[in-house]
Amino acid sequence: MPFKLTSNVGRPFLDNVGSITLDSNKIIIQVEPNCKATIERDNQNITLLQTAETASKTSGVPQIGDVYTIEHGLEKLIITIEEEKEYRPDNIYINTDKFSESADSGRKTTLTAGVLLLVLLVVSVVFGVKQKNIKDFNQKSEVKLTEAISLYDLSINGSLDKNEARKSFINSKEIATNLKSNGYRNEKLDELLKNISTKESEIVGEVKPEIKEFLDLTLQTSGFDGKNMTSSGEDIFVFDEQNKNIIKVGIKNKNAKIAANKENISDSKAIASYQDRLFLNRSDGIYEVDVISKKVIERDWNDTNIFYSYAANIYLLDRDDKEIYRFTGSNKTFGSKSGWLAPGIEMDFSKVVDMVIDGSIWLLSSTGKVTKLTNGNPQAISLNGIPEPLENPTAIYTNEDNKNVYILEKDKGRIVVIDKTGEFKMQYISDEIKDAKDLVVSETEGKVILLTGPKLLYFEPK
Repeated sequence: MPFKLTSNVGRPFLDNVGSITLDSNKIIIQVEPNCKATIERDNQNITLLQTAETASKTSGVPQIGDVYTIEHGLEKLIITIEEEKEYRPDNIYINTDKFSESADSGRKTTLTAGVLLLVLLVVSVVFGVKQKNIKDFNQKSEVKLTEAISLYDLSINGSLDKNEARKSFINSKEIATNLKSNGYRNEKLDELLKNISTKESEIVGEVKPEIKEFLDLTLQTSGFDGKNMTSSGEDIFVFDEQNKNIIKVGIKNKNAKIAANKENISDSKAIASYQDRLFLNRSDGIYEVDVISKKVIERDWNDTNIFYSYAANIYLLDRDDKEIYRFTGSNKTFGSKSGWLAPGIEMDFSKVVDMVIDGSIWLLSSTGKVTKLTNGNPQAISLNGIPEPLENPTAIYTNEDNKNVYILEKDKGRIVVIDKTGEFKMQYISDEIKDAKDLVVSETEGKVILLTGPKLLYFEPK
C-alpha cells in the first residue's frame, strides 16, 4: 500500500531536530543530538529514540494513522502517515447512433465520429498513465532528494568523524547525481548539487588538478630523460642517469642550466642536494660537484643504499647494517660516519624506496608504510582517513617549510597529502600523475612539480 507523509512544517526534516523519510514503504528516522523520537499508534505513545551527545537513526514499517514526532525543546517535527490515493482517469462513455442502412453519408459521418472518439479515448488513457507515472516519479524522487539533503547536512554539521562524514557526503552526491541524470527537476536539487560542488574538496578531500607544463628539459639537452630529482631550497636538480646529465632548475623563475655532465657524473647512481650544493653517490664514494667533482666521503657501503643531504650533513640509509649513518659536515669537509638511530632501535629497511628529511627523517616503503624518525626514534604514523590504502607508492616529499607530506602513488594516478602527524588532508587524482617518476613540492611558491622524464609538469595545491 502506498503511503503519504504529511508534515507540520511542510517538509520531512527540521534543522537541529531530525528527519523522517520513506524508502520503499520503510520509515527511516534520523534524530539529531539531544532529541527524542516517539510514535503514536493505536492510542499508545511509544518512545523510539532518546539521543544524548550524538545523532542516532532507526527504521520500521509504518501504518496508516501513525503519528511520528521528533522534538528538541519547543521545536517539533510531526509526521502523519496517510494513504496515497492513486490517480484514475475518468471513464469516458461513447454514445453511438444507429447507422442508417439507406444513407452512405450518415454511415461515414458516424464512423468518423467513432474513430475520433476512440482516438480521444486512447489519448486520454495514455495521458492519464503518463501523468500517473510522472506523479509517482516525482514522489519517489522527492523522497530520495530529502534523503540526499539529510546526508549532506550530516556530512557538514560536524557531528560525524571525518571518515563517516566523507561516506555520508559521497552517498549524498551519488543520490543527487542520479536524480539529475534521471531527469528530475527541482530547485532544491540544483542548490544541493551546487553545495556539493563547493564542499567536495573540503569534505571528501579529493581534487582533480589542472596539470600544466612547467619546463621541457629536452630544450637544455636533446634526449634528456630524468630518473629522479632533489630539492631543499629554491632549486631543483634533475638526474638523467642513462645519459649522464643533471639539470638545475629554478622553482621561481624556471631558469635552467646543465649542472653536471658525463665528465662529472661518471658512474653516479643517485644525487642529493642541500640549498645549492649538489652531491653524487658514485662507485667509490660521495662527491660534491662545484665546477669539478670532488670526493668528500670514502665509500664503505653497497649499491642499494639511499642517501640524503640536510643542514650540511649527509645521511646514508644502510639496508645491510639496518642503520642510518650521519656524516657531519663542516665547510666543505665531512667527518666519519656515526649511527643516527637511538640506542636499542632496530629497524627493517628492506622495503624502503625513498627518504626525505625536514628535521625528522621520513621513510616510504613499497608496502605503503610511512615511518617518521625524530632524534633517532620512530614515531607512530597511522595515516588516518586515507580513502584507499597506499599500494606500491614510489616517492615521498616534504621540507622544513612545508606543512604537509606528499606521497606519489603513480599506479593509481594520485598524490596523497598528509599532515606531519599522519592525518589525511586530501588527494590529487589525474591520469597524468601515472607518468610521474618523482615529485617536489613548494608550498611557499604554490607548486607541486612532477618529473615525467623529459618534462617537468606542475599544478597548484589547494
